[in-house]
Amino acid sequence: SQPKEEEEEAPPPKKAKKAPAKANGGGDDGGEKKEKTFSCTTVSGNEAPKDLKKAQSKKLKSKEFLEKGGRIEININGNKLTADPREFSSGGKGWYTGGKIEMRVNGKDIWAQAGINITIPGSQEWK
Repeated sequence: SQPKEEEEEAPPPKKAKKAPAKANGGGDDGGEKKEKTFSCTTVSGNEAPKDLKKAQSKKLKSKEFLEKGGRIEININGNKLTADPREFSSGGKGWYTGGKIEMRVNGKDIWAQAGINITIPGSQEWK
């Protein structure tokens, strides 16, 4: 008797790629721009420079940021989150904090999950 040849299994079909999101946040809303639901007011009131990544790529050394960057505190409706400076797996520097927080909606207490990444453009270049 001859040895049986093993049949190769075909790999599973790849998932179809999603269509790219539209500039206004995706979805078919008849071309209307969605209203912005967030804001950011800086301490100085200024807007960030256009080429921020390049402008900051030589501002600090990695060790300097990690040692002197300082702990940050974020207050979300009375919930206090803290974070120390860190290096992300991407090599970028910044802060991360998160956790379960209590929120009040329509007079009812609910739990929410917070996850906050604060990254510094250009910090991957810090040596």
